[in-house]
Amino acid sequence: MTIFPAPPAASPAPQESSDISLRKLVGMLFDHKWLIMMVTLVAILIGYFHSSSQPRIYQADALIQIENRGAMLGLLESLAVGEQTGNPTAAELEILQSRMVLGETADRLDLAIRIEPRRLPLIGDFLVNHGFTHEGYEGLVPDFLRSRWFEPSEELGSPYVWSQESLRVSRFDVPEGREGRGHILRVTENGGYELLHEGQLVLTGRVGETVQDEVRGYRLFVSQLEAHPGAEFHLYRVSRLAAIRQLQGRFLIQPRGQDSGVYQLTLSGTDREQIQESLDTLTGVFLTQNVQRQSEEAEKQIAFLNEQIPQVNEQLTEAENQLNEYRSQRDSVDLTFETQNLLSSLVAVDNQLTELALAESDLAERYRPTHPNYQALLRKRSQLQAERERLDAQIGDLPETQQEVLRLTRDTQVNQQVYVQLLNQRQEMRLVKAGTVGNVRILDAAMLQPGLVSPRISLTTAISGLIGALLVSMVLVLRLLMTRAIKSPDQLEELGLPVYAALPESAEQSKLTRRIRPRHAKKSQEIFRRLLAMENPSEIAVESLRGLRTSLYFAMLEAGDNRLMITGASPAVGKSFVAANLAAVCAQAGQRVLLVDADMRRGHLHHAFGGQSEGGLSELLAQRIEPEEAIRHTDLEGLHYVSRGTVPPNPSELLMQRSFHAFLESMSSRYDLVVLDTPPVLAVTDAAVVGKLAGTSLLVVRFGTNPPAEIKAAKRRLESAGVRLKGAILNGVEKPTKNRYGHYGSYLYAYR
Repeated sequence: MTIFPAPPAASPAPQESSDISLRKLVGMLFDHKWLIMMVTLVAILIGYFHSSSQPRIYQADALIQIENRGAMLGLLESLAVGEQTGNPTAAELEILQSRMVLGETADRLDLAIRIEPRRLPLIGDFLVNHGFTHEGYEGLVPDFLRSRWFEPSEELGSPYVWSQESLRVSRFDVPEGREGRGHILRVTENGGYELLHEGQLVLTGRVGETVQDEVRGYRLFVSQLEAHPGAEFHLYRVSRLAAIRQLQGRFLIQPRGQDSGVYQLTLSGTDREQIQESLDTLTGVFLTQNVQRQSEEAEKQIAFLNEQIPQVNEQLTEAENQLNEYRSQRDSVDLTFETQNLLSSLVAVDNQLTELALAESDLAERYRPTHPNYQALLRKRSQLQAERERLDAQIGDLPETQQEVLRLTRDTQVNQQVYVQLLNQRQEMRLVKAGTVGNVRILDAAMLQPGLVSPRISLTTAISGLIGALLVSMVLVLRLLMTRAIKSPDQLEELGLPVYAALPESAEQSKLTRRIRPRHAKKSQEIFRRLLAMENPSEIAVESLRGLRTSLYFAMLEAGDNRLMITGASPAVGKSFVAANLAAVCAQAGQRVLLVDADMRRGHLHHAFGGQSEGGLSELLAQRIEPEEAIRHTDLEGLHYVSRGTVPPNPSELLMQRSFHAFLESMSSRYDLVVLDTPPVLAVTDAAVVGKLAGTSLLVVRFGTNPPAEIKAAKRRLESAGVRLKGAILNGVEKPTKNRYGHYGSYLYAYR
């Protein structure tokens, strides 16, 4: 039995902090830089394609001013009482967004007509937005795809509309009940077209001609058509309300300056010409209705004055007649100085009461009695009535003749002043009506803004790339935070397993492996076709195995035999790789080594030596062949192996037979080292059976794969069967690509 030199006693490893430091995060992200770059590139391409496929949105703007003054004119403005709580500017803005203005705009431009060109599926908008024309589509796709994608008719060309092709419809009337339903306008030869509904031909016509079907109720006028024969457009006639809502969705009002009364109007859309024309029409309609409303206000007040003037004139005539008649009866009674002063005060109060009565009749039509203006008027009238009662009390102290003359004179003067005032107000209202300009002015007419409003391709592309990078980085960070797998020898030391070697992930080994799918197996597995220790002896993983060979001396020194079991807690941890290459490394050192594939279920060590599985351990244990027939030679001197054999129905029972024990005893005397590769501990009980017959047992742990709980369970299962693990091998350690830092970088060294 070969004796290995003993390694020096290792000092206890420091406790690894469970916190994730910034340095670890940066290192992890840098190690996955190619994945991050690839995902970012894909996100950039998706963002660019998506934004480039969106409709091009343009915007026109205009500037208006709304003067902050009410709609009351002339007499009503002079009679208004109390603080004006209403905001005329806010009212005008609401009117600007009302269906009255927007509906008139939609009616004038017939915005209820919608045209949607038929595009190539998925990539049609992208190609059109990049200027792809009808003449260039023939070289875009092969002939066998063109017939399927483009669906050309027998007589006409492709139905898809390309760049620089357009359709304008000035009038489109449909029968009742067909609003919102799609119609297809197909271009024919020589500027003609045909209109179809549900596959049925409805109308045929030419550009610039009105065509109609009086029986069905169709009428169509195409003002402009530039498209190749066969091109199809989807044509809709929506309801007036739908057209108004669509216009409202594209219309925006923004104030310019605080309390300036200046507002910027913007209208967006896909048709450059239509949005400018629509905004011009909208501002024109708003200005016209504003002037009309002001003019209507003047007309209402003139009508009100025309109604009041004859009544006041009649009252004035009657009062003058009564005064003259009374004076003639009393021989021209004159008023004293005190009575004249009392008369002047009384007339002034009556005039104010009359004015308030006129104002109240108009306010009653505008406001409720709880309105502040209405309440102020009532308070003022109460004060005047109290003043009049006081004056009436003074009049009661005068002689009867003076009282009657004062009353008649008062009625005459009051009616005369009211009559003259009404005549003046009517004349003013006529002047106001003739010169009405409203309180709205258009400062800047509608103008199309240069460039696109949407989509912002560069910004969207950059944001898409940033989102892609953030998402993949977030996934990687969450994976790092949530993983509980073994990532350092210190973690194994804490579980009571000394680490005999840390084997790095080998790119050279990946070239020597391939994936196979065994019969009746759902998952594929990796096998190695050749040994890394033989193909590339200077590989860093092989150097680590040489270190493991040295470290095994102490473990084998305490053991009662030279048999070494290599096992793992779960599949795909690299136990077969470790067993085969460790055997090769020991053979290269001049030892006689026998490698036994004790995994009779899914063992594949025979692939590494180019052999077959038949005629191996299962046949030997079933006593169908002799040991000499089962032992096979390799190209490496001193290295022999035994394959798994044909998969038996009872592998565990075969391993528990006396023949297996006798075979191992015989091989231990013939070889310096017997390496046993077993199935996973947690999968089957084979490893526990083999471990009882091996003096030394090592557990292979996969870096970033096996969690601590899994290692504990495997160790507990072996110990319950009487198998004591000597230590562990950390396999597949990922080496940082830039710097050696973190919790595992210091365990990997290479010497060139």
